[in-house]
Amino acid sequence: MKYETYIKDTAYGGYGVGTMPDGRVVFIPHTVEGDTVSYFVTEDKKNFTYGAMTELVRPSEKRGESYCPHLGICGGCTFGHIATEHQTEIKKNFVLGQFKRAGISRPEPEIYSADFRGFRNRATFRIRNGRIGFYKFKSNDFLAVDDCPVIKKSIVEKAKALASTTGGSHVLYITENEAEQALGSTDAPFKGLCGFAGLETADGVHGVKTVPFETKYGVFHAGFGTFLQGNRYLSGHLQDFVYENAEGANGLELYCGAGFLTLALAKKCKKVTASEISKQSIALAKRTDLENVNWLAVSSESLMSRLNERYDIITVDPPRTGLDKKVTDFIKTSGAKRVVYISCSPDTLARDIKRLSERYSVTKLAVADMFPGSYHVETCCLLEL
Repeated sequence: MKYETYIKDTAYGGYGVGTMPDGRVVFIPHTVEGDTVSYFVTEDKKNFTYGAMTELVRPSEKRGESYCPHLGICGGCTFGHIATEHQTEIKKNFVLGQFKRAGISRPEPEIYSADFRGFRNRATFRIRNGRIGFYKFKSNDFLAVDDCPVIKKSIVEKAKALASTTGGSHVLYITENEAEQALGSTDAPFKGLCGFAGLETADGVHGVKTVPFETKYGVFHAGFGTFLQGNRYLSGHLQDFVYENAEGANGLELYCGAGFLTLALAKKCKKVTASEISKQSIALAKRTDLENVNWLAVSSESLMSRLNERYDIITVDPPRTGLDKKVTDFIKTSGAKRVVYISCSPDTLARDIKRLSERYSVTKLAVADMFPGSYHVETCCLLEL
């Protein structure tokens, strides 16, 4: 059965929010607030439903130009139908909405945004019988793609070159620096480097194992599985936020990865203790040659009971799960005058700041549209004692 609804909001996760005839909420992908659409129900829950759009009856003014023929089919750009300036506004509201629900006071946020074309310096491709592609939306069905406007063209070309050498079904992850030195990790057999500086394949490692990434604060190194920010245009703003807001002689950084943010923090503090659970990442971080940093390959949660120093500034950049309660409890009793929190999840960010609000207030806020075309958003917070 078909229904019609006005899309009144856009939910975190990339769904437009409408209303069923019985008053229940319906979440419809590839729509945006201001649309009027016809749809059918794909999943019927007790208190809400999911739907699929069959016709765009009246388009919202927040829709943008179609920059890719696969929009609405590919599982990547779930926000691709929305004009870029409205994407950024919606994501800002995701963050502010979480703060409001948690009762957190905050200043007006600064906004970081940039062109979506070719912004991605890392990507995961699916390979099927010599062609690259991605999964379709909410599916494991393969969608062949010859080009992707949000990924660096040099990455796409390397993926196509490697795919052309192999048959069957494979996965390929690529990360590349600005000098177009790329690392690839794949379960495909090795048939040559195909333009990569290094390849990790089913047959072992070929070529180099790491590539350098230059930043305004120094060079860090990435390996085949190293986490790094995926927006080549905006990543530096996160370093700037740390540098501009770090004060004091003694710094602590948790979830430091390969040292991307540490490069900035180490330029403001005389001494930094930086921890990361991944031994491989710490090994790479040590290659930054920061003489004032003590690197620790240990989880943040287990580290808390071992720390007996006073820190002036604490910087955290946790995964989507946010900070363990042991970490927020430590920060509250640490006496640190400042905390810089870089977050990729508005809900866990708000939860953690609420836990810290007994001692800390948000005095600076920045929202970074690090992932244009998707619903994901990065948030930078300065909390002061």
